Amino acid sequence: MPPARRIEDRIRALCTRVASADEHDLVKVLCELQSTIHEYTRRAENRISASILSWRAFRPERRKAGSY
Repeated sequence: MPPARRIEDRIRALCTRVASADEHDLVKVLCELQSTIHEYTRRAENRISASILSWRAFRPERRKAGSY
């Protein structure tokens, strides 16, 4: 199977393979699906973290401590 350009496409393709896999290939395909879902989750966490950290409320203070 050639690598899909998007991780969501790989997940869809692996789900299709799970549905049609025989007993011999099922464990291998499920492991690959689990790994791909883990990668998708890690990427989503990174995108969310980057988004939250770019919010104005999370920008570092520009004034020096004690100068109110």
